[in-house]
Amino acid sequence: MHAERQLSPERDNSYMVPFLITMPSLYKILLLLLGLFPLCRLQFRSTNSNNNLNANFVQWMNGLFYLPPDGQLRVRKEYRTLTDTERNDFHRALVMLKRDRSIAPNKYDALASLHHLNTAAGAHGGPNFPGWHRVYLVLIENALREKVPNVTLPYWDNTLDANLPDPRLSITWSPLFLGSSRGVVRTGPFAGWNTPYGALRRNVGTDRRLMSSTDLGLILSRRWLWEITNPSASDQYNLELLHNHVHVYVGEQMSRIESASYDPAFFTHHTFIDCLWEEFRERQRARGINPGRDYPRIVGDNQHQPLVPMGLGRLLVIDGINDIFTRRIYKCEKRPTCVQGTNHCGSQYLRCNWSTRQCLPLIMGRSVAPQRTARPQWWQRNGMANQVFGK
Repeated sequence: MHAERQLSPERDNSYMVPFLITMPSLYKILLLLLGLFPLCRLQFRSTNSNNNLNANFVQWMNGLFYLPPDGQLRVRKEYRTLTDTERNDFHRALVMLKRDRSIAPNKYDALASLHHLNTAAGAHGGPNFPGWHRVYLVLIENALREKVPNVTLPYWDNTLDANLPDPRLSITWSPLFLGSSRGVVRTGPFAGWNTPYGALRRNVGTDRRLMSSTDLGLILSRRWLWEITNPSASDQYNLELLHNHVHVYVGEQMSRIESASYDPAFFTHHTFIDCLWEEFRERQRARGINPGRDYPRIVGDNQHQPLVPMGLGRLLVIDGINDIFTRRIYKCEKRPTCVQGTNHCGSQYLRCNWSTRQCLPLIMGRSVAPQRTARPQWWQRNGMANQVFGK
């Protein structure tokens, strides 16, 4: 049992009234009960449509919903700026979760199974996208800290890799970091990993693209959450759409919703998306906008309605925009920039191109053969429907 307080964000329920005006009466009553009476809020249940949620898993997962002691914010850093010890501890914690079979089939895969097609409608395609994944990352981080205390999720700023002439050569895909970029992952800390979808594989750089600094600037130029999320955002400002491109760029398991989280690259990517969203929220505060009250009224699928259970612990969808996460749990270190008077960006693995004032990852000392035609992904080779992250 954790000494820390359970994670249960306080809500201003009067804010919910405008969302209920056009809803059917029975649905409206259900949502009001869920929002106004905390005891009605749902925890994980073993009857969830995801069959991996057995009783032991439910008990363990509910124990991951806690707040750390006051004043001890975790700092999420860019992956390449971690010290060697910090990076090795992060990798070690992931491997330890993967090897822990006290929860079937193992704790890592059990956590990964939460990001599946049965949650797709509520976690993707609407304004709950950043909030759902924010909660998910906190659960993963708490699980990692059970294995290696003080481990914090790093973020992979893929815009730095995008600055390289050939991002496939980035040190990100070296044995020091995420490991193999093509085919079965045979190098790095996750070499030889198996998933419910076969051996862990990647197909980096054959489809879609990484994000760019221009993409970030466009997102940060907006004022309201509806401007950067589905169903209302224009493509150039759409946080989820831009995030989708990176999933497909990495390829194989990462390219599909139900399998993406079985690749640890998922968590470094989503931590970056979360930190970018927090930077957006910081700009909202500077503009006099309260991000904790900025939830769109047009949400698309009903699973994005603010008073619907999020499907993660006792939380509701509206809790995903609560400030409690970055006020009480973690903060993001600023994205790397060139350090004046040096040729680096605060890391031995990043170098500054002063002509463009851009930070660039080191590149691996081997070439990658050009590949004009993408190799069939694992789901294509096995005759499965193409349910990749949307364009």
